[in-house]
Amino acid sequence: MIDTITTVASNETSETASRRCYGRLRLRIAEQISVLPGQFAMIKPHDEYEPLLRRAMAYYRSDRAGDALIVEFIYQVLGRGTSMLARLKPGDSVDFLGSLGNTYDIAAASGREALLVAGGVGSAALYMLAQELLARGIRARLFIGGASRGDLCGLADFSELLSAARVLGTTVDGSYGERGMVTVPLERQLQSQRDEPAIIYACGPDAMLHRISQLAEQYALPAQLSLESPMACGFGICVGCAVAVKDACPEGFVYKKVCTDGPIFRSDELHW
Repeated sequence: MIDTITTVASNETSETASRRCYGRLRLRIAEQISVLPGQFAMIKPHDEYEPLLRRAMAYYRSDRAGDALIVEFIYQVLGRGTSMLARLKPGDSVDFLGSLGNTYDIAAASGREALLVAGGVGSAALYMLAQELLARGIRARLFIGGASRGDLCGLADFSELLSAARVLGTTVDGSYGERGMVTVPLERQLQSQRDEPAIIYACGPDAMLHRISQLAEQYALPAQLSLESPMACGFGICVGCAVAVKDACPEGFVYKKVCTDGPIFRSDELHW
């Protein structure tokens, strides 16, 4: 983990038909750091003091550029912090704390088909995973859902990486793919391959992850979920991102921190 100042390589924003705004931010890091699938960083524009706290962002991509590392994030503009990120220009400075959190257990996918499930910007936490799965010769399929076509973040990148035939999109308004929730075609896929070994990797809203946990239990499949939780520090001091996990204590659960114990948890250990 390093706490440093990085430089904006590029920053592109776009507004969807439903008036949501998304950005793709690329940062140049001079230091050598490890970037693993599922990990995240805490970032904010340098010399901006309001709001004070950095924003947690999952790594979308990372590439070498000479002696520097280029990391890419996908973000949705929701409030003051992300609005400041949207105003960044190439050459601007960004406070950076990373890499943070754990990574996916990719070895658990050996001998199985990997079913990736993304809700909106949750796709950002799955792209590097998909790259690594393919590098290890593991078949992968993506189910990606959003309110409308513009909310399917990274759709073109995933379609190029996995092939369009292995990417299924759903939208609430029916503007792309199947109309409805992304867990519907996921369940249909699970029903059709009951006797074939599979594993689920997912990131998205809590309601989606809760449903995936139910499906994983119903079909006796392992599932690893990347939780989206508001964070203040990112390294376990503030305890603002606590999540309940099952335990043998009288209450039936204890709390763990998403930033240091996660953000990736097995679905069968979460106490919903």
